[in-house]
Amino acid sequence: MQQPPETSGDLREELRGDAQKLTSTAAERLQSEADARKGPAVEQARSVASALNKAAEDLGGGQSPGWLKSLFEQGAQQIQRLADTVEQKDSRQLMSDLRQVARDNPTTFLAACAAAGFAASRVLRAEPAVPSSQSFSAPQGGWSEPPSPSVGAI
Repeated sequence: MQQPPETSGDLREELRGDAQKLTSTAAERLQSEADARKGPAVEQARSVASALNKAAEDLGGGQSPGWLKSLFEQGAQQIQRLADTVEQKDSRQLMSDLRQVARDNPTTFLAACAAAGFAASRVLRAEPAVPSSQSFSAPQGGWSEPPSPSVGAI
C-alpha cells in the first residue's frame, strides 16, 4: 500500500532536515575536537623547531659546512611559522588553507601526504622503548648468543 504523495514528500523533507542537522552537528564536533587538539600539536612543533635551532647552533663550531647549519635554521623557522599559523587560526581556516594548497600544488601536496604517511607508519610501527629501570634476564638455560635487535625497530 502506497502513501499519498504529500505524506511521502513530507517524510523526505523531514529526513533531509534530520540529515542536515546530523551533518552539521558532526562537523561542529569535529571542528571543536580539532581546535582542542591544536595546542599539543603547536607545542610539539615548537619543540621540534627548538631542537633544530639547537642543532644549528651545535653545527656552528666551524667543523661542519655552513649550508647544513643554514638548512637547519631555515627548517626551524618554517616549523615555527607553521606552529604560529596553527595557533592563530581555527580549524575551519586551516582546512580552507589546506584545500587551497592542494589545489595550487597537487603534486607537492600528494608528496607531502605520502611523506607524512610514511613517517607516521614508522612511528606507529616502532617498538616502545624499554625504560632504563627494567633489565632483561637471561632465560633459564642462558643465552647461546646475545639477543639481536628487532628488525622493525628504528
